[in-house]
Amino acid sequence: MRKSGPLRSRQAVMKDEFFALHLDDEEESLAGPSGRTFMAAGQVRCVFSAATPVKIGMGVNSRTHESLTFRFVEQTGEADFVSRLLSDRHLPQGEAELITLDELVEDYSPQLAHFEEHVVPAMLERGTPEDALTSAIDGLVINGLFGLGLVYLERGQSGRAAALFNDLARSGVDFEGGDQFLFNDLGITLRKCGLYDLAIAFFLRALKYVQDDENLFYNLARAHYENDDWTRSLDYLIQSHKFDPTLTVTNALLELMVGLEADERLLARYDKPPVPPAVAARARQILAAGSGRLKLDDTLVGRPVEPGRARSGGPGHVELKRHGDED
Repeated sequence: MRKSGPLRSRQAVMKDEFFALHLDDEEESLAGPSGRTFMAAGQVRCVFSAATPVKIGMGVNSRTHESLTFRFVEQTGEADFVSRLLSDRHLPQGEAELITLDELVEDYSPQLAHFEEHVVPAMLERGTPEDALTSAIDGLVINGLFGLGLVYLERGQSGRAAALFNDLARSGVDFEGGDQFLFNDLGITLRKCGLYDLAIAFFLRALKYVQDDENLFYNLARAHYENDDWTRSLDYLIQSHKFDPTLTVTNALLELMVGLEADERLLARYDKPPVPPAVAARARQILAAGSGRLKLDDTLVGRPVEPGRARSGGPGHVELKRHGDED
């Protein structure tokens, strides 16, 4: 199997709840990486909206309402941030206000699209050296905001987390040399959180940057498997198998598909719907082709895979566990 880049750097053993997905020589926490871990490794730097109380009138006739303002927030420490009001020209102005992580989570809402569409162009137009640094949306920023999304999840704010993850997956920013690795790894984390649709969105974002990686196609297949979408799962397994017929986890998932066609015991064990006969038959054919007994037909079962791709890690230790079990 080909190895290149940081995701293929070392052979190692790691345990996952069904198959090992990538290489890592460090023990993985059973709870998975925390949001604060991602934030410590990255840097939150983005536009946020905040509701500011405004008092109108005086005395008994006074009343207070909330006015939505946009603020530019930068992370300055593990749980410390500075917030500045944005002007009508979409540039930070006035004195910086120190805020905590708790305040950021409770009182502010990230507005990544506003940052990309309005603030970044305004900063680049002004063109100071500080603006060039501040306007950069790089891997540190993506990791920091992803960590903030995990913090939302940890605090039970799933709607806000999903909105931020969607914004990150749809972000129009490209930065050289790391997109495929970054979005692939973030997709794995989302899959482990049970957010399969969002994991797929991140894997598809990684897919834009690399066209021939068997591990990324497996990761997509695995996410669709978790999402009970047998047809799409098989389509991505076909692509994975085409680039590396010897990839252990791909062949193991193909074998599982065959076993889950009509085995009631296995279906109950993994809490899965039956595999359609056509999907199971194609999985058998691919396994037979890999053994040299048959010619491989790599025609997709469902819709064609979109062009573009990205690299993930190679397989490690394989451990089968019941679908739905906690790590």
